[in-house]
Amino acid sequence: MGESVTPSPIPAPNKSGDSSSSLQGRVELRRHPRFKSDEATAQICIKSLLTSLGIGRKSTARTAVNLSEGGILVVTDTKLKAGSRVQVTIEVEKYKDRIECDGEVRWCYQSARDADDFYAGIQFQNLTPTQTALIGKMRSWFTSPEYRAKAATKKRSAPPDLLP
Repeated sequence: MGESVTPSPIPAPNKSGDSSSSLQGRVELRRHPRFKSDEATAQICIKSLLTSLGIGRKSTARTAVNLSEGGILVVTDTKLKAGSRVQVTIEVEKYKDRIECDGEVRWCYQSARDADDFYAGIQFQNLTPTQTALIGKMRSWFTSPEYRAKAATKKRSAPPDLLP
């Protein structure tokens, strides 16, 4: 039979303004924890007959926000319909490799900060064991003390107009 997943409560927010404060009281349903993927690029293309033939293939993704073995959160320039089938391509320069897989849009909401942005949760479909292992390597890198130190140094040395 299938693996049973027991939902666990999301931890209470901390005083540093953790973004999970808006999720207080909700149940975490993800099987795989997400991690920030600052250096990952993502392309999301709606699957259709034409795009499967290589015609009219246009990525709607602007940036990858976070990633896990189960899916990806992206910022897009258009609202994607929940249930839409998409082709996902993820690249990280450090690994000189790419992950290409099918996905399904689980939800998509307009950004409260910028009306031109939409956040979309994409669930991976049929990820191979090799692709899953590569995401595991990415998790190890993006959550490592070495990467965090490197990212902190970049932020301190960036000109003020380039800081988020």
